[in-house]
Amino acid sequence: MLRPCPLSVSIPSACLLCSVLALGGCYDPHKKYTLDPLAEVVTGDGEKAARDAAPFADEMVRYLRGKPRDSNTGAGFILQVEFEPGGFAPRMDTLSDIEALLVIMRDFPGLKVAIEGHTDNAGESEKNLKLSQWRADWVRRFLIERGIDGERITAEGFGDTRPIADNSTAAGKRENRRLVIRVLNFEYQTMKIKYQ
Repeated sequence: MLRPCPLSVSIPSACLLCSVLALGGCYDPHKKYTLDPLAEVVTGDGEKAARDAAPFADEMVRYLRGKPRDSNTGAGFILQVEFEPGGFAPRMDTLSDIEALLVIMRDFPGLKVAIEGHTDNAGESEKNLKLSQWRADWVRRFLIERGIDGERITAEGFGDTRPIADNSTAAGKRENRRLVIRVLNFEYQTMKIKYQ
């Protein structure tokens, strides 16, 4: 004759116990537990790496969320893109800032920007003016083709008329060949993201 073990547990009770342990986990005395991960988000290594990897997007979003900038930079943000000499389309491996701008404009639907094209002083001024306009127009078309309303974006080329560095050096010329995103109209507000 079989007698039930005094410590026996019914099968449903055993399943329930295992489920609770699996879902709840076990306390680990060596693990750091926190209810507020904000400090890690703000100062953690991953956050720093993300900022360093995408300085344009990081600076622009912080500005749109209300972080003031010094008077020298104001509402202008330089896109880190590269062009072939004389070419009007950015090199495909340098589009990450333009793609980031697309995401920012989707996330901030009240944002209006001007895209400013600038060149170095190599070649004729008239050609540089056209080239800078074509480069700014390229970015504008890129955004419009991906759903951003054209009313929110202007594009203007300045050629070699507004240098920010010495055109007599290769490094200075590289700095002067730039696209600047200037915020035209935006009221600081909480970012609105549409989830689908």
